[in-house]
Amino acid sequence: MSKIKSEWTIVGLLLFFTILVFTYHIGQLLWGIIAIAIVFWLFMLCDCLQRNTEDFPSKGDTDKLIWSLVLIFLNFIGAVLYYYLVRLQGLDGE
Repeated sequence: MSKIKSEWTIVGLLLFFTILVFTYHIGQLLWGIIAIAIVFWLFMLCDCLQRNTEDFPSKGDTDKLIWSLVLIFLNFIGAVLYYYLVRLQGLDGE
């Protein structure tokens, strides 16, 4: 594991345990997880809407429209699919 990935893993674990320590009620923790999921979904939706049509992996004319609809109708599941199928492939290609 590279140094950068291990540093981010440590930061993620510290953040996770901080959330656990400072939330006393399971409902508060649930709201925190929901908030993180909504922020992730919004980031993926913004990335999809700002991305050029040529930057999608299959380079089709309707990819942007299809992924926008997937993100809107499937919410968090669509965001996870978009992250792995489009965003990571776009980062590998750069």
